[in-house]
Amino acid sequence: MYQVIELFGEYEPWWFFEDWRDDIYLEVSYATSQEAVEAYEALYQSYATKYENVQTKKQWLTAFWNEAEVRYCEDCEDDVQLYHSILLLENNQPIQEQVEEKKESS
Repeated sequence: MYQVIELFGEYEPWWFFEDWRDDIYLEVSYATSQEAVEAYEALYQSYATKYENVQTKKQWLTAFWNEAEVRYCEDCEDDVQLYHSILLLENNQPIQEQVEEKKESS
């Protein structure tokens, strides 16, 4: 089972802090890698048109942001960057190997 997850919060998606799931605002499960990759790629294209900056790690963990989108942090007494992120996971874990991105020929 594959999951495509959308996050919004103060951290990039590859950190996986203990409470990272608190930042999830949408999670969709897919039976096949092909379906999940197609959904992830559609989100990626949509986000890429809305945000000035993008960074991807481990192929399927991507953060998008605009420099001006910040939130004041009381504890650190400073503004912190906010990130819109998408993740493609397999069985709720980061994918360690390449997932087939192209449809197989019939």
